[in-house]
Amino acid sequence: MIVDCIDEPHNWEALISAFTKIKYNQKGDKLDYLGPIFSNLSQSPTVRKVILNKESSLLQRLITFTEYEDSITRRGGVIGTLKNCCFDSEYHEWLLSDDVDILPRLLLPLAGPEEFDDEDNEKLPADLQYLSEDKKREDDPDIRCMLLEAITQLCALRKNREFIRERNAYVILRELHKWEKDKKALVACENLVDILIRTEEEIAEDDLKSLHIPSDVQEKINKLNLTTDDQ
Repeated sequence: MIVDCIDEPHNWEALISAFTKIKYNQKGDKLDYLGPIFSNLSQSPTVRKVILNKESSLLQRLITFTEYEDSITRRGGVIGTLKNCCFDSEYHEWLLSDDVDILPRLLLPLAGPEEFDDEDNEKLPADLQYLSEDKKREDDPDIRCMLLEAITQLCALRKNREFIRERNAYVILRELHKWEKDKKALVACENLVDILIRTEEEIAEDDLKSLHIPSDVQEKINKLNLTTDDQ
């Protein structure tokens, strides 16, 4: 049972190794459904600690599937796992570093075929510069939401917000906002854009996760989430 190996790093090594080898099980299932299992289990801090181990490169193996076209199940499961891993602020600087380089992997599925001028392109990560005319965005609105929520989590600390702004993430999100029709994804995009377009003086807090939200405001947020979920 997969759940029995939840805190055993060597078992996760074997599972992710099998999952990331597309032709691993040619005579049986393609193992795509391991993706949602990883996503579910990575809600546990214990599992995230294993996946985020800087010496194992487990996360780096998963991250290559954020635009995997052959299976929405695999793609969505991986992105759900990445989103869960972004909840741990102590790893954010590492996730954004060249060792993982998670930002382009999260932004690329949200990008379309829009053209930017040379100045905007040069500020973008290399993988997002001068995209082709046939570039398509992620089709699934739930997956788009997870991508946006992951980037929003990475904005918890000031230094990482500044890093994301410097990588010109805003222009990708601006064009996504013009294109987006799904109400829940639109709210997720607006929440992220609101953080990125505000100055740090306006935010006036280094760690957004340390902010105290009054109970009446939290109740309104919960009602808004319920409303968007139903639509």
